[in-house]
Amino acid sequence: MEDQSTNAVVPDLVLLPLDDEFVAFSEMAQSIVGLNAGAAAIVQSLQAGRTSSDIVRSLSSEAAAEANQAQEWLDSVLHVLGAGGMLAGKSARRHALPEPIDEDEGPKNLPRDMPALTPFEPAFARRYRLLDTCALIRFQERAQVRMLHSIIGHLAVDDSTPHTLTIDIVGERWGEGQLRNYVYCDGAPAGFAHRLSFLGPMVKGLLWRSAINAHPFLFYIHAGVVGVRDGCVLFPAAPGSGKSSLTAALVGSGYRYLSDEVALVETSDFDVLPMPMAFCAKRSGWEVMAQHFPEIMDRPMHRRFDEKDVRYVAPPPHLVERTPQRARHIVFPKYEAQAETRLVPVSRADALRNLMDECLALRRRLTLDDARTLTQTLARVQCHALTFSSLSEAVGLVTSVVGQPGRAA
Repeated sequence: MEDQSTNAVVPDLVLLPLDDEFVAFSEMAQSIVGLNAGAAAIVQSLQAGRTSSDIVRSLSSEAAAEANQAQEWLDSVLHVLGAGGMLAGKSARRHALPEPIDEDEGPKNLPRDMPALTPFEPAFARRYRLLDTCALIRFQERAQVRMLHSIIGHLAVDDSTPHTLTIDIVGERWGEGQLRNYVYCDGAPAGFAHRLSFLGPMVKGLLWRSAINAHPFLFYIHAGVVGVRDGCVLFPAAPGSGKSSLTAALVGSGYRYLSDEVALVETSDFDVLPMPMAFCAKRSGWEVMAQHFPEIMDRPMHRRFDEKDVRYVAPPPHLVERTPQRARHIVFPKYEAQAETRLVPVSRADALRNLMDECLALRRRLTLDDARTLTQTLARVQCHALTFSSLSEAVGLVTSVVGQPGRAA
């Protein structure tokens, strides 16, 4: 029997042209995705209410394709629309407001017997600023200061800066000189490190989360970001892709530093906020990082909650970007040990789809005006995919596309 089923799309789905391709957007689904021209034609057929069998028959005739190939095309488009919540009755993958702590660094379950905060005499107090958040951190032991300052010391500000958050770190001696640490945010229990070596990554995560959750933004994208003459370059990628090493190598070559963890996009014009946390390297990456920042070998060793040993190194102060920068290039990096290092263009529709795969959160609802502005912005952005086994060759290829480091005249 012929398939007469229809797959209704959400009624507010809009197709916006982008080069020779399209951007599909639904405010109802809060979803935006890039489509090639063929996929967009299928969407238009779905919007017209055509049956699946009719669409397959048309595809077979117009593209001289076998019926099974045409069915695969239709199924692929339906999968993309369904995953984005753009099919009637399908729920989109929701981008919840973020709790953006690296899962390897964030605080785990607090001990059941964690004591309430009681007044104590701090041995040291210092303010650290990230975005609009200024944290007053009060330390009971000076040993705590050294460990944390090695990670966020470059974010320190003077004592006249009004603080918006208070973090108290209370120490308790145990065993042979060990120090367990209880951490409180504005008086509430927030973290526990049973050894001093675990303290720094955990408090760094608390500051990171507090700053991001207190700041208005549009997209939270997992990416490294460096500044170029007229804006910035995004390196969106999943963990393990080599984006942090690539970002560090580019900063070591003179590019301005925004972040090696997140592209915090403030507007639909793709203005990216600086998030200049210290570079973090696992033990296996210390020698690579030392090629660009030799001082990392002298930094304290920290232990993350995944039991990995890490060291942190602050970005050079003169290369830290202070103001939002508009995206001019998007490069998708992927490290492959045996691969040829190569940089190839990517269509903007594919780039948008890959970019949204790395979008971990939305701070506010997207509107059709946002989608239109984003599409217009993408039309001016150069998009590439980078596969690399050699970091130095990767830096050279990126430089050939984005230009030498520096600022526009």
